[in-house]
Amino acid sequence: MTQITAENALQDLIQAYMQTNFETNPQVASYLGLHEYDGRVPEVSPAAITTYVARLKDFAARLAQLEANPADKEAEFDRRLLDQTLQQDLFRLEELRSWAINPMYYAELITVSPYINRNYAPLAERIESLITHLSKVPAVLAQGQQNLEAALARPALETAITMYEGMITYYQSDVTAEVARANDPVLSGRFEKSRDEAIGAISRFVEQLKARLPQAHFNFAIGAGNYRKMLATGEMVDWPVEQVLEVGQLDLAKNQQDLKTLCEQLKPGVPVTEVMREITGHHPTPETLVPDTIAKLEEVRQFLIDRQIVTVPSEVRCIVAETPPFMRFAFAFMDAPGPFEPVATEAYYYLTPVEPEWTDQQKEEWLTKFDYYTLQDVSIHEAYPGHYLQFLHTKLVTSRFRQMIWSYSFGEGWAHYTEQMMLEEGFEAAEPRYKIAQLAEALLRDSRYVASVMMHTQGMSVEEATRFIMENAYMEETPAASEARRGTFDPGYLNYTLGKLLLLKLREDYKAEQGPNFNLREFHDRVLAYGAPPVPLLRPLLLKNDNGQIL
Repeated sequence: MTQITAENALQDLIQAYMQTNFETNPQVASYLGLHEYDGRVPEVSPAAITTYVARLKDFAARLAQLEANPADKEAEFDRRLLDQTLQQDLFRLEELRSWAINPMYYAELITVSPYINRNYAPLAERIESLITHLSKVPAVLAQGQQNLEAALARPALETAITMYEGMITYYQSDVTAEVARANDPVLSGRFEKSRDEAIGAISRFVEQLKARLPQAHFNFAIGAGNYRKMLATGEMVDWPVEQVLEVGQLDLAKNQQDLKTLCEQLKPGVPVTEVMREITGHHPTPETLVPDTIAKLEEVRQFLIDRQIVTVPSEVRCIVAETPPFMRFAFAFMDAPGPFEPVATEAYYYLTPVEPEWTDQQKEEWLTKFDYYTLQDVSIHEAYPGHYLQFLHTKLVTSRFRQMIWSYSFGEGWAHYTEQMMLEEGFEAAEPRYKIAQLAEALLRDSRYVASVMMHTQGMSVEEATRFIMENAYMEETPAASEARRGTFDPGYLNYTLGKLLLLKLREDYKAEQGPNFNLREFHDRVLAYGAPPVPLLRPLLLKNDNGQIL
């Protein structure tokens, strides 16, 4: 009876946390598929944040009263997952304080793309939610202006200005065009009023951000203590930053050597940069980009089934399509619905096409980013068996709490891990250019990893990080500078490589325990059965004897 009571107390606490989280962060609940939260925005005043922090600390105190029960591995997993989630939430609010130092924090709160992106309800109903949401934009940004410190880090500030200016264009073009499809003059009139007021608020916010530029600085580093705590609370990796850095440097060196060796075998005496330039010349045309990608995805999907690499739990394919104009901020990405979404369950694999008005040279330069070898690596990452397949497995998880948690190192680590794993399992084994493309992508992630640690704990400047990425990821200056700037406000982008390495170590340990009974599909299915938690949390579930050596 005591054990049942303890388990019930844990599940009650989880439900209370989830409800508080949804009420405090309604935009998150709406994304997850709980559309009763549509049109709502969070309270972001210092008082509201203080109240939420107090609630989280109360949950943490109540959780601490529940004894650990290692014998019940499922309950212990949930207990540790809730503890990690609470600690991460508190760290972000109290110590990282994005709401006070990063103006991009407020962009997420005024994003309205879900209302026009997904057909989860009749258009008129979605427009009503859109109007309600837009009506709250002025208050959110006014509070944001008060919350933000006077002197902000320049990379985040400049990126935010560009982002909000793009949002104005998005409101004026794509959102307006979607509302016009309703062919309802009254509804359109109400929308236009709320849209214009929201645009006015964004414009004022942008001007206020620009006024901060003279005071902007480059003191963006979160420091070694916070860096360690970011990984400990977010990914359950509690190491000194020196150890974190060494792991990344070793992986970078290994992949560098592997790439050089492979390029020398393919083209003896030819520099790596020349070999890679030759590879980028083999790419689809603007007309064949989408159909070529679809055809290749079917090959990958069938390879997974034939080789019994991982269960493909649905016949439903992701939809490969050109990126809508308002979303063309990346070359390619997966846009999957929230795990609770009951209606608009389509997942889109977007590829950003060339623009009709571009010159032939511009079109050619853009398409080199989609060479067949790199495109295949990206498709593995985004679709099969990366993000889309993970989404399909997450839909099968019976616990909503487990479904809603997304660890950076698992989510991106799994997708990055699959790029390497597929080639290890023999996919396109006869063509070494696929391995070269995979290693090039790995070197970009390694470069992010090392630059992140160095910028936030060792004093590396943005300019130094740019040169580092150019030299180690074989990138031109413009994209390398963009990667370096991202690292100033997204130090967690080391998690692509970190998550991959954690999964590789877990697989190695699982395989050692299983011996001749090791089954790769079983391993992958078990890994995916818990959503996207921090990888170390999976070790007690999969291993009989976990020695705690996560890497």
